[in-house]
Amino acid sequence: MNYASSKAGASDGLRPLAIPVGPRLERVLQVAYRARRAVLIEGPTGVGKSEIVRRVASDLGIATTILDLSLLEPPDLVGLPIVKDGRTEYALPHVLPRDGAGILLLEELNRAERYIQQPALQLLSARRLHEYELPEGWVCVATVNPQTADYHVTALDKALRARFLQVSVRADRASWLAWAQTKNLHPGILALAHAHERLLEDVPPRTWTYASELLQAFTAAELEDGALLRDALGGYLPAAWVEALLASKSSWGTRVGFDVRALLGTYGASSPLAKEIAGYRQQGQTDRLDEIVQRLVPLLSGPEAGVLAAQGQLTLASLEALFADLPGDQREKLQEALGGNPTAVTLVDVDPTDLLGSFPGSAAEKKLAAWRSDSMKQHRIALAVTALRAFVAQPSRLAELKRSNVARQSLGHLLLQLHEKHAMPLVETLKRVGITPVRPGA
Repeated sequence: MNYASSKAGASDGLRPLAIPVGPRLERVLQVAYRARRAVLIEGPTGVGKSEIVRRVASDLGIATTILDLSLLEPPDLVGLPIVKDGRTEYALPHVLPRDGAGILLLEELNRAERYIQQPALQLLSARRLHEYELPEGWVCVATVNPQTADYHVTALDKALRARFLQVSVRADRASWLAWAQTKNLHPGILALAHAHERLLEDVPPRTWTYASELLQAFTAAELEDGALLRDALGGYLPAAWVEALLASKSSWGTRVGFDVRALLGTYGASSPLAKEIAGYRQQGQTDRLDEIVQRLVPLLSGPEAGVLAAQGQLTLASLEALFADLPGDQREKLQEALGGNPTAVTLVDVDPTDLLGSFPGSAAEKKLAAWRSDSMKQHRIALAVTALRAFVAQPSRLAELKRSNVARQSLGHLLLQLHEKHAMPLVETLKRVGITPVRPGA
């Protein structure tokens, strides 16, 4: 595991590196809920910490209650004291859950005053406040900002931190793009996100969402006013990003009236989208087909494809049904984009170990032979080769592979089975790492 010094404070020592806000974080939160363990999510503002908690709760079919601790006074959390039968009790605040199941999200824990932090930490760690006890079906999650010069925060005691499942998080472009597509963010911002890997390093995801909402409020006439665009967008974005966004203005328009991501997970021969694409072909609307391909290529070649595949929103069945309805040159562009994407290799059911262990005559060889003869499945071969190239290039495996006659003979046999466009990238990788394939009969 990789470790780095935590920016949350030197007193924490060495901590695991931050994980991306996306499927990996979702899985951690799901396990924590099942274990009924309180979670402390630490990350910069605007990266989607609260949004992903809501998403996990929705996926689990449970409720979400959100409290912004930085805005609360003690009675808002602890309740007002009342005297009953000569004893002091606390009237339970309406916001605290009484039954059912859900996630109680306590935001801004380390930006709250001490008099709010203390009862919040008791609720988080002990699941109770005075006479109140958190229902069995609920779990607490708290969000905090890093303890750096960028944030005015109240440091949390190290002993208290140790009571929580602590997760450091960072923005993830692929996961954010997958989310942004479903929220219909402005096409100019989506195009910018596809083109620039550093997009979320300079500006947090939430700010890009605000900028999208602003752009979508402009009238057609106002969009022609460069000064107005710069003045308004400059309220959210640094000048360099404003100019990058305006430079792509010609791509802001769209003629296709649906989310192209739907083509990746729900497309089929009898689906409504198949009928729409058939209409484009029958009416000679090649510009619309070109636009679909242009929008799909960066998606299939980028990290977002891996996220969509993990979420079941990208399947080979849907893709190949789409390929069958596209002209050959457009299909090949999409196949090439997907086939070289290392984040999407989980889509094929041929593992690198299947190709390296007694490949001749194996089930894997038969699959590759079938794919090679089918123009609709060339991307499957490319994905299998992409996975194999990454596998053999791992330093921890090199010595073993160089010594293995079985692996080297399998590679030699495999290369003879591949078309040149698939074989050459593998040959280049093998040369680079110093593995010499053994040709059959040698």
